[in-house]
Amino acid sequence: MRHALISLALLLPSPLALAQQPVQPPTPPQDYRQLVTMPELPRALMRTDMQDHLVALNEIFGYLAENNLAAAAETAEKRLGNSSMGKHAVMARGQGPGRFMPDAMRQMGWGMHAAASEFAEVAKGGDTAKTYTALQKVMTSCVACHMSFRTR
Repeated sequence: MRHALISLALLLPSPLALAQQPVQPPTPPQDYRQLVTMPELPRALMRTDMQDHLVALNEIFGYLAENNLAAAAETAEKRLGNSSMGKHAVMARGQGPGRFMPDAMRQMGWGMHAAASEFAEVAKGGDTAKTYTALQKVMTSCVACHMSFRTR
């Protein structure tokens, strides 16, 4: 046993040797998303919307798990669909987030809203498989935009 401990101790680097080696911080991965700059109010409004979109998606998945397609449709249209657009117009006074987005980002946003409205219509039809297919289009829009753009 004693010989095994001595052999193990010889294989391990000494504390002095470890202390002399410079510690290199890890290099963070490069973020290739396009930085979109906008004033604080529109950025804050957009962040609030994005957070609500996450909560809405969570609720939609919950409704789908309960096979409550009607509630999923209602949440999608009210919180993600075309009818959810423009709710900050009065507060933003024409300076909403869309005004500061590159065209590709704005198009992706409109595509997400349209896909959510389409999802709501499909879900109202009651076909679960078609409903999940329609939801995939919504999620694809979200992922494409979030993988392409950032605001900080």
